[in-house]
Amino acid sequence: MILYAIYKNGLHKGNERGSNESDAIQNYIIEAQLEEFLNDAAFLKMYSATIAIKGLHYEESVFLVY
Repeated sequence: MILYAIYKNGLHKGNERGSNESDAIQNYIIEAQLEEFLNDAAFLKMYSATIAIKGLHYEESVFLVY
């Protein structure tokens, strides 16, 4: 599964994993508890996805070991 950056109307909303862009968008919508809109073409058109880039869309957690 690939990590995708999810956008709604061009604004980065978060990240979600999926096998492709559409799958990641669907997973994001389900996680956002908006699954009743999965069959709404106008709603889905507001969303887009691109492969997430480290440092731009996410940061890796840094754990210090003492």
